[in-house]
Amino acid sequence: MAAVKKVKSVKSQENAVGMVKVHESVIASIVRKATLEIPGVIRLAGSSLVDNLAEIVGSKKIQGRAISVEMNENSVAVEVRVVLEYGVLIPHIADEVRSAVAAEIVKLTGMSVSRVNVVVMDLEDPPQDGI
Repeated sequence: MAAVKKVKSVKSQENAVGMVKVHESVIASIVRKATLEIPGVIRLAGSSLVDNLAEIVGSKKIQGRAISVEMNENSVAVEVRVVLEYGVLIPHIADEVRSAVAAEIVKLTGMSVSRVNVVVMDLEDPPQDGI
């Protein structure tokens, strides 16, 4: 007998023709893009050197460790772990990440956002241009 895999998604729209479901990986992609667009965020925080190298070459597997998504009926809660640029005002950047992530999720999915937690895992020197 085959095992049944539960799909982690939420019903976002249903009509006479059918329904649209948004998978948690879509939410994770939204969180990743919105987070990395904030000045002062260097990267998502991986748990190992391998994760960091995978992120550099474009692997999305890091999302599983750097972004957590909890979904229920029409709301979503997320946690994103980041590495910030040394010298930035941490609470300010965290607030910007929270606002941007929540706004982008609402804009693209229509779902409400119950919580966006930002965990600062490390600080790094800013990237050097031309190196």
